[in-house]
Amino acid sequence: MPPEPAYSFTIPSVEDDTTLECRIYHPATLSKTLQHHSTNSLRGAIFAHPYAPLGGSYDDPVVLPVAATLTDLGYVVGTFNFRGAGGSHGKTSWTGKGEVEDYCSVVGVVMHYLRTLQHSARQDSESLSPIMSADERNVPAKGSHSERPLSILLGGYSYGSLVLARLPPIQAMQQRFEEATMGTAAVEIVQRARTLAKQTLKAVEDERQYDLKASRERGAIPEDAPSSPVRHGRSFSVLIGGEETDSADRRRSRDTPRSMDLVRKSVDFPKRFKAHMRHGSALQEGHPLSEIDKSHPPTGMSDGGDGLSPLLVNAHYLLVSPVLLPLTTNIAPPGPPAPQLGLRGRSADSKAGALFLQHATLAVFGTNDTFTSNRRLRAWATKTEREAAGNFEWQAVEGAGHFWREEGVMQKLRERVTKWVETLR
Repeated sequence: MPPEPAYSFTIPSVEDDTTLECRIYHPATLSKTLQHHSTNSLRGAIFAHPYAPLGGSYDDPVVLPVAATLTDLGYVVGTFNFRGAGGSHGKTSWTGKGEVEDYCSVVGVVMHYLRTLQHSARQDSESLSPIMSADERNVPAKGSHSERPLSILLGGYSYGSLVLARLPPIQAMQQRFEEATMGTAAVEIVQRARTLAKQTLKAVEDERQYDLKASRERGAIPEDAPSSPVRHGRSFSVLIGGEETDSADRRRSRDTPRSMDLVRKSVDFPKRFKAHMRHGSALQEGHPLSEIDKSHPPTGMSDGGDGLSPLLVNAHYLLVSPVLLPLTTNIAPPGPPAPQLGLRGRSADSKAGALFLQHATLAVFGTNDTFTSNRRLRAWATKTEREAAGNFEWQAVEGAGHFWREEGVMQKLRERVTKWVETLR
């Protein structure tokens, strides 16, 4: 049975403000993680659905069980409807550019949702030690979240894998949101993430207070009564729409200069990221988002500044039934084949999926896939595994088709994903 989302909400796409439907699913362990301030174990995942014109959406019968598997493994999971899918606005693009930006938008909301949860848990933990000196507060505790990068798993099924292959590096997406200015879709996404995180933190605190009261009044509570309305309210899903930013400040991203070109940033990002780390967090005094943090600080903030240490992110990739377009053994960009592309186009295509060579990646497909032959999928997987030098794993599930409807194959898919995720810990 698919899990119930903790939140169903909308965000604007950073491409053109197209409204996107999104969901966030919580693992059963999230409340305990936040109550115990053990935010090192916080992990996020995003999983994209198949081609919208063929019925793909976040309710897809492959997307839902994969999302359930990831939540069972402790991930906070985000799913969404690409433009033109489900209740999301707009239309499916021919080039896939809009869908890439849609995916980046959801990465932003999940990253900042987890970042706010991390920051608040750290603040709460420090507030429990009133005798800690100011110097001690500035030194990260051993095992604190600041010592370990935030783990983000980026995944996609079928067409979703095509979009996944065209994403820029995770740090480039991260910096795009850190450099956002008031009124843009990127800032709206950050604000939405913080609003959701604050609601989660309030629910966790309400649960803690309920349990404390229950422990004091144990004799007056029936043995079969639920221990917490928050913990047992799994059928309750919060629906959030509208916009976070004041309408007077909100302006459409398409009417303003883009904060960056992601293709350009994916090339020259490493140099700028090193400079960013030398000078501390990009969220500092005078930075556009610093002003936002002062007026809308994350939960637990009290000093009036942003108070956030640089966010380090470690990305992993999951491809389910990846689609290979004709005449290539590379994952090609979304859209129809374009054999007439010139040298520049072919060069860009050759970079598609390059991140799978640099980060831990798993590809799972069926031997009876009707979209791409087993022979071509195996050739692509073998070639990628060889070039990745240990970062890339794959499995062909015997008898499975593209839609994973055959008896027993979905369970094999979930087991393979579980086995791989356990190696990432």
